[in-house]
Amino acid sequence: MARLHTTKMEAEVDDLLLDLENPRTGKVEGQSEALEAVVRLNTQHFRNMMASIKANDLDPGDSFYIIADEEDEDSFTVVDGNRRLAALKVLYNPDLLDGTNLGDSTKKRLREAAAEFAPVEPISCVLFENRADANEWIERRHGKNLDGEGRISWGTLESDRFQKDRTVLDVIGFVERNSTFEESDWHRIKKSVEKSPTTLRRFLVSKAGKQHLGFVEKQGDDGPAFKRNPEYIIKVLSQIFSDMDAGEVTSRTYNKASEIDEYFTSLPKDFEVGKQVETAAQAFATTNVKDGAKRPRLAAKVTPSKAVKTKKVTPPRATLAPSRHQFAEPTNEKGKQLLREASKLKLRDTPLGCAFLFRAWLEFSIETEMRKSGLSDKDSAGEALDLKGRFSTVCLHLTTTPGRLAKKGDLNAIKTILTAKAGNVSFGALNGYIHNHFQKPSPDDLRNAWDSAIPFFTAIYGAHK
Repeated sequence: MARLHTTKMEAEVDDLLLDLENPRTGKVEGQSEALEAVVRLNTQHFRNMMASIKANDLDPGDSFYIIADEEDEDSFTVVDGNRRLAALKVLYNPDLLDGTNLGDSTKKRLREAAAEFAPVEPISCVLFENRADANEWIERRHGKNLDGEGRISWGTLESDRFQKDRTVLDVIGFVERNSTFEESDWHRIKKSVEKSPTTLRRFLVSKAGKQHLGFVEKQGDDGPAFKRNPEYIIKVLSQIFSDMDAGEVTSRTYNKASEIDEYFTSLPKDFEVGKQVETAAQAFATTNVKDGAKRPRLAAKVTPSKAVKTKKVTPPRATLAPSRHQFAEPTNEKGKQLLREASKLKLRDTPLGCAFLFRAWLEFSIETEMRKSGLSDKDSAGEALDLKGRFSTVCLHLTTTPGRLAKKGDLNAIKTILTAKAGNVSFGALNGYIHNHFQKPSPDDLRNAWDSAIPFFTAIYGAHK
């Protein structure tokens, strides 16, 4: 498949429409029906989404996928991101609920959730040329059986690791260190347990698990713990792990509390389940069984993991231009002012202003070199060159005249950006930001364009001394 053409842009909530063909809800007839259908998917989840946006804004790394609306040329249809958009629309204007057939109590709760909402900044979007193109990437976000090409949802243990939930992970680690399974058997057993961590969790946190294992879900900062003899604990857990590996303990065979209790009480007599007494709490993460048995995977010493020092990441520059430049300052007062403003204007707060300023500084620099070098602003037919034509004339002059001021390759990056047919900071886009009602530049694109143009500006003004 050829690479698709997309445009990054920002849009206001009122310019975005809910998809009437949303796969989550099926086809609907209008915006009110689309809103109602999204809410009915799960009202509590919808309220939670509203609360999350209200408290945290939108996920900065997850843009809406949009296409131009077929009926309203000033609007865009969101083809991926409809739950977030529906939540935003209710937050911005709870009166939209009046057009739905939702129950009065539901409307009341959603109105309460929308109270005192502070509007978020313009919405980050990716504009596709048509629905078919958007579907190529929507499938990678939500599709199945893609053999790793699309997103792969986290499993239970992956989520536990990220959320620092050690309930199951520390228990598996305890059995790994202390069991007497042969190495070849252990890898298979561990894999079986990790495939069904919720089954193990059900055994641990059940009333029977707490009674027979003395299981404590969290013991301060030490994670889950137990209040029984360690030799007994490893014996019972090894049996549970073996039965899970054999397929005898599953979510179907042991689902009810009574079934789990029966499992513990029916263990062989030598387990002495009924004779266990409560001991001081011992953390699974730091306890080793020391009964003289051969334990292939027992570490010589269990030490708490040390905090990993992370390298401080420098955030991207907040302004269009840096405060110090690699090229010399122009002598013209207007040029100096343009450069000063470029070093002060914040990309996130004023992306359109930065785009206008970048274009103005670029044009000023082009005109400076044309006057200094006596370059013609007309083509071979005597017609006036547009900004793109004058830029090309200056680039050719800088890279081909005797004692050339720039190497040809030095200007390739900025030439590619400015002359691209569908670039986000191309000459066409820079004009579009002035005339198009919806098109907006992204801070990253503008920052990159400025940095790529530094060799061009250096060739014109000379290196900073």
